[in-house]
Amino acid sequence: MEISSESGNPIESVAKGATKGILEWTAENIVKFANKLKDKELAFIRDEKTIRLVEKQYNSGELKFYKTHIKDRELLFLIKMGLTLRKLEDDSDRLTNLQEKIFHKYEVKGLHVAQFVQNGILNRYIGILIDEMTTLDKFKENILKILQDIDKHVLFVKGTDTSRMIVQRSTMVLTSHNSSIFIISGMGLAAELVRESEDKLKELLQDYELEKMSDGKKEILFFKRVFVGG
Repeated sequence: MEISSESGNPIESVAKGATKGILEWTAENIVKFANKLKDKELAFIRDEKTIRLVEKQYNSGELKFYKTHIKDRELLFLIKMGLTLRKLEDDSDRLTNLQEKIFHKYEVKGLHVAQFVQNGILNRYIGILIDEMTTLDKFKENILKILQDIDKHVLFVKGTDTSRMIVQRSTMVLTSHNSSIFIISGMGLAAELVRESEDKLKELLQDYELEKMSDGKKEILFFKRVFVGG
């Protein structure tokens, strides 16, 4: 799996930026900064303006809904980060800065969970689950499953990929994990690559039906396995 961001920056850029930011902060500065915060967990962000934006997400209706069904503390925190990334989409510098911080603290998986929320994919995924819900326990189990094992169910495309790479990696993921819902997400430059790959993916995934979330900045494909009775 690869990291993609709104600007299509590769993972090396995110890692390099995070490392640079760490070197500029001494342990003493971090402690002083943390002591000023109500929520000490936010100290790693090191930007008071962004932290205030995170705190505003605590009372959002979207987060309250997620809290009803998700009890994992770390996942809920990453969801808050994802909601904040969404609010920062018109501020590319602060968006990239927060992505770097999340990557350094929570690694690739954590950033992917945050981007999953940022891009509105979790909302639509939950909508699909509601349409097919049999029991509330199974519903909650499926939400937790995709967040805990996100790279087994979601392919994050970056701007330096190719259509061939997208198809190859999709095949590898599905062969390994046989997901009932498989999602391919492209943002910024990567969105066009996903569009170019759509016909090949539909040919490959003939046992799935396709649903799309599409606009100029993003292209997200939901492939839902079709179960045929008999």
